[in-house]
Amino acid sequence: MKQDTHRSLAGKAGIAAAYTAAALVFVTSVLWGQSGRAAGRNPLVRVVTISQDGASSDSGGTLLESAMERLNQAASFRPDIACLPELFARSAAEPVPGPTTERLGDWAREHKCYVIAGIKKLAGGRTYNTAVLLDRQGRLAGQFDKMHPTESELQQGISPGASDPTVFETDFGRIGVQICFDVNWWDNWKRLKEEGARIVFFPAAYPAATQLSALALMNQYFVVSSAGTRASRIYDITGRVLANSGAYQQWAGAELPLGRRLFEIDFHTQKMRALQQKYGSKVDVVWYHDDDWFTLASLDENLTVDDLQKEFGLTPLDEYRVRAAKAVEAARTRTSQSGGTVQ
Repeated sequence: MKQDTHRSLAGKAGIAAAYTAAALVFVTSVLWGQSGRAAGRNPLVRVVTISQDGASSDSGGTLLESAMERLNQAASFRPDIACLPELFARSAAEPVPGPTTERLGDWAREHKCYVIAGIKKLAGGRTYNTAVLLDRQGRLAGQFDKMHPTESELQQGISPGASDPTVFETDFGRIGVQICFDVNWWDNWKRLKEEGARIVFFPAAYPAATQLSALALMNQYFVVSSAGTRASRIYDITGRVLANSGAYQQWAGAELPLGRRLFEIDFHTQKMRALQQKYGSKVDVVWYHDDDWFTLASLDENLTVDDLQKEFGLTPLDEYRVRAAKAVEAARTRTSQSGGTVQ
């Protein structure tokens, strides 16, 4: 009897295992169908950004047609997400969904790629300078209204968006958006970090290069600018330019390991030598010799920087600063209690 019971349980376990395996295959196939490649624990996100610099003479057609031509060129990079500039088509205000989002949605669905694009939106009797987010199936996944229209925009009837920045969920993580003049309100960029954004997209009329480099470093996330004139750029978490458009190619692309973290060199030199010796080409380490910093990223979709931190006892810069600040405050307290002074 016991033997039969064991066989019955083993049979049920086998059936359960088979269902689990089938479910895993189904989920993997869905993810593959969404992105064109298997998803892992450590997202490596392929980003492209389009510049509209000189676009008025492209294709002998409209700015929308010019942008579509540049998007088609960038499709060779097999992006997960593509960004177009602020008001990139210079078209009349339209509802969302509308003609522009439908056109871009077709492209997004064909290439299984998210798209962010700046349009002039009509909603509730008002006009907004808006960035729309379309998902890999071409569906509307989010909208962000410019928080700080310029004085001239306000005079032209553009309404300001909400006073809080928004983060959007994607299948590779959270992203944020700011539009052009929004670059001057740095606290909102910090709030996007606090809300978990790993990439902030910046559709704009101009590059804002100095500020974006500083904001990327201050918040330690990737920043992707898409400019109506001059260069569009992709910034690393340290503010370093990873890719930019230019005279010979009006789009730029980069693969971003979203788990990349910034570290102070203190207490880490020997640990990093051991880490590089073990993992070799599976990791990307960039040394900032004059800053006593390095960044660490995993290039393996199933190995995270969190895994590496635990294995080698690494402390990211933000956590190290908190630890050091606590040590300083403790020293001040001890000095105060002993009747001494801290200079």
